[in-house]
This record gives sequence, structure tokens and C-alpha cells, in this order.
Amino acid sequence: MRGTAIRLCAVLWLFGYALVIGGAIAQGRFAGGMMVAANVPLLLLGIAQAGALSLLLDHLEERAGHVKWLLMAIAGLVAAMIQTSADQALLQLLALTIVPSWQDWAVGMQPQRLVLMLILYCWTMYLSIALVWAARATDMARLNEARAISFAAAASRAEAAALRLQLNPHFLFNTLNGISSLVVRGRDDEAEDMLGRLADFLRAALVSRPDAMVPIAQELGTIRAYLEIERARFGDRLNLTIELDPGLQELLVPNFLLQPLVENAVRHGVAETQGPGNIRISVTGDGRVARIELFNTSTGRGGAGRGHGIGIENSRRRLQLHYGDRAVIGHGPVADGYRVAIDLPMAAHEREKVA
Repeated sequence: MRGTAIRLCAVLWLFGYALVIGGAIAQGRFAGGMMVAANVPLLLLGIAQAGALSLLLDHLEERAGHVKWLLMAIAGLVAAMIQTSADQALLQLLALTIVPSWQDWAVGMQPQRLVLMLILYCWTMYLSIALVWAARATDMARLNEARAISFAAAASRAEAAALRLQLNPHFLFNTLNGISSLVVRGRDDEAEDMLGRLADFLRAALVSRPDAMVPIAQELGTIRAYLEIERARFGDRLNLTIELDPGLQELLVPNFLLQPLVENAVRHGVAETQGPGNIRISVTGDGRVARIELFNTSTGRGGAGRGHGIGIENSRRRLQLHYGDRAVIGHGPVADGYRVAIDLPMAAHEREKVA
């Protein structure tokens, strides 16, 4: 932050002394390399004083505005007086020693000329202060913007985590109860198998980043693991069909996007159906938009529609976090069941695979 301000001040002082040399050339009193060399110490002094003013501005940051700027005005005047005195002393020294031709204008300089020199140095010092303040304000604005973006991203990740981890407590209770029942009945192998599936499922749910994008094939694998656990409760009544376009295997979707929808399909569809409970998931694409459809059989008594609200709102919010308004989710009852459809924009590399 301070480095930017010092660089700006250095450019300002270089420009100022370039004007001084240009004026000397115009007036016919340019002494070649000697004049350039004579201005180097003054240039370095000016840049050093600009750095000191920058440090002072930092030190006064917590002071009230009028106090801070009054002190900076005084400091700028003092710095200009120091610069003027150094300029005059150096010119007189050079005129009396190395460059006698300067004695006519450098020795015994008229007061009005000294005042003009002081005014010019005051202007340069105050402009240096303004540049330092402007650079600070710009850098702070950028820093605050970066922080705001970081906080927004963190908030989105936290919200994504909260949405993703809204696991149905009934599912966990029923699974653990089922494992306990298998152990009591001596079916240890089945209990161990079910416990392993639960561990795999929870690992996918709890370990991976909440805001991660995963291939749809991986998302569907998590769904299979979940339904394998549920099959211990429903047996052969639970049927899963997945239709995935081969070109969409690597389609990226928000991690755990489908989980709340499938949970609802089980709880309010399969669980309320006396006969076979079918869940069908299809993933297709037209080169621009990928469509994910989830269908589940229902009793026709409104159970599926009644129970899908929270799961759909959860998925809708996750889509909003990742895609904004570019993703659409629709749902409603259809013949013999309930359907949820999600339309996602496809990335360029995903469109190429489908095409």
C-alpha cells in the first residue's frame, strides 16, 4: 500500500525536477551534467520527505479529520521550508565553488524568488500528501472489496454446507435401527455390509467440500449408495433406474444436489406406496442445457407433492448459489407419480463432449 504511494511521489518529484531543468535550458543557464547532478540530492530529499509525510499520514489515521489534516498541512509546510532551504544552500555552495557562473542568480537570491520557490515546494509537498491519501484510499477500497468477496464466498460455502447437511434424521434413525436389528438377529455380515455403506455415504456427505462441484456420475454413485441402504428397509419394493447420457459423465453439478430430492422421493413416494416404489433418474443434454429429471411413483393422494417442498427449496437455493438465474428447477405431479426437472447450463468443455 505504502509502496504504491511512494512510487507515485517519486514520479511527481522526477517530473518536477525535469521541469526545473527544462526551465534552466529555456533561460540559457543550463550547466549540463553539473545541473543534473546538483538536483539529484534535492530529488532524493524530496522523495524522502514524501515518504516521511506518508508515514505521518498513517500515524494520524485514527485522529479526527480536522486535526489530522491541520497537522498534515503544517507538516507539508515544514517539509517545503526544509526543501527550500536545502535547495538555496546547495545552489549557493555550488555557485561559490564549482559553478561560478551561477553566482548572479544563486547568491543573494531576492526574497520574492525565495517565496516563489517556497510556494512551489509547498504545492509539491501538498500534492504528494494528496497522492499518498488517494493511493491509500484506492488500496483500501480494493482491500475492502476483496474482503467483501471473500466474506460472500465464505457465507456461500457456509450456506452450501448447511443446505447439504440437512440430512433427513429419519433416514439416520431408520438406518441405525436397521443395523441394530440385524445384529440382534445374528445377521452380522449384513449388518457389517450396511454399516460400511452408511460410512461411505456419510463420508461423501461430511468430508467433501460443501461448495464443491462433482461429476454427475459421482453424484449418482452417492445416490446409489444411499438407496442401497434404504433397500435394507424396503427390500425389493425399492427399484432404481438411472439413464445417463454417455457424453455427460463428467457434467459438473453441486455436490449433494440430488440428495434431498431422492430422500423426499423415498419418504413421500416409496414409503407411502404399497406396491413397488420406482425411482427413475435421467440425465440428458442438447449441447447448451443439461436436464436432470427425477421421477418417483406415488399413491396419488398428494403425498409426493406435499413432501417435496423442503427438498426442492433446498436444491433451488443450492442452484442459486452456484448458477444464479441460469439454472431452473420445476416440479409437479404426473401420471402415477411425481416429477422434478432441473435444467443446468453446460460448460464449454461439457458442450464439446455432447456435440
